[in-house]
Amino acid sequence: MSATQLTAAQVPDHVPPECVWDNDFAAFLAEGDDPYLAGGRLHDGPGVIWATNASHGMASWIFTHHQTVQEGFANARKFSSLRGPLTEAVMNPDWMLLPVESDAPFHKYYRQVLRPFFTPEAIGARQAEVQALTDRLVDSFIDRGECEFVSEFASIFPNAMVVSLMGLPQEMLLQFLEWEEIAIHGKSAAEQLGAGIAIHDYLRDFVEEQQRTGKPASELMEAILAGQMADRPFSQDEIMGTVYLLFIAGLDTVFSSMGWIMKHLATDHALQDRLRCNPQDLPAAVEEFTRAFGVSAPSRIVAEDLVFEGVPMKQGEHILLPTYLAGRDPRAFPNPHVIDIDRRPRHVTFGLGSHVCIGIHLAKREMQIMLESFLRRMNHIRVAQDKPCTYHTSNTIGLDCLPLEWDPV
Repeated sequence: MSATQLTAAQVPDHVPPECVWDNDFAAFLAEGDDPYLAGGRLHDGPGVIWATNASHGMASWIFTHHQTVQEGFANARKFSSLRGPLTEAVMNPDWMLLPVESDAPFHKYYRQVLRPFFTPEAIGARQAEVQALTDRLVDSFIDRGECEFVSEFASIFPNAMVVSLMGLPQEMLLQFLEWEEIAIHGKSAAEQLGAGIAIHDYLRDFVEEQQRTGKPASELMEAILAGQMADRPFSQDEIMGTVYLLFIAGLDTVFSSMGWIMKHLATDHALQDRLRCNPQDLPAAVEEFTRAFGVSAPSRIVAEDLVFEGVPMKQGEHILLPTYLAGRDPRAFPNPHVIDIDRRPRHVTFGLGSHVCIGIHLAKREMQIMLESFLRRMNHIRVAQDKPCTYHTSNTIGLDCLPLEWDPV
């Protein structure tokens, strides 16, 4: 089938011609040196587009404005969180990622099991652990005056924290990182599915061993294994779905965000100086960085035939909600490509409503501790000029390589 025939087959009759966007979304974001500027070109068009190649050659609606992305998150009646075809292509249909791939009334039962471990108070209690991990990683390269930030820090840091929360063996961390990299950024859906199977099989054995011995690996795992859905225990599939989600969700997003944050900081020495001298501004900086450097495009499914923004949509159609488009929309944020830590952005990078990211407080704490530690221990952080800085735009937009240099304090 020719490309033209494939495109024509992917445009349903009800899609208005002015909403059809005949482009490869990942390739479009990769045009130029900055995927945020590349994506920003969509802000000049409609807030809802039908992309003929949204991911892996599959078509999907894409919400392109802050207002439409916000509505996509907030209106669970119109836009369901149940799994759609783009996710199905790279995930076994028997594995549901819980609580993300669930709607009311079931969603609250999955979420309430996890919530106590991700409150601000619970995360605050792990402050010393997060700081110790940060110090250990920075110690490994501080004296060299240089590092490859992605592989030596960003990919390890959030993953190691999740491994600790779940009670997984730390000695398996490098294997976990390899599986996750392929599962999220594999070159094909088949390759991604293969890595997903490896993760699932490992986690199945991990769960079954705890059930067999009656010895949970951590307090979090104890809560999941004892989880209740109204008047019944979680099924084995529900337990596995929750464990699988914890293992993969937020890992790629947090470390991808960290990469863009450090890349910007390494080019904005005035901001470096301000934050060194005024560490009380770090929470505001994290909020603005989060607004500007969204990296994910969560999925939704059209729950029923409807008209949204004047566009007819059919039940079961797939939707992408790119946070990196929402956070750079000039309608919501004046001068959106300028990092201004004095603005108070009401962004949707962590989602909205009942599905707001349960790990939001952990992610912000990790980012704040990272920034404070690097700024305290390094002067004049900069991007190395003689080494490549590369990024990817599939599933998430993130840096593959960020070579940094600095002067000693």
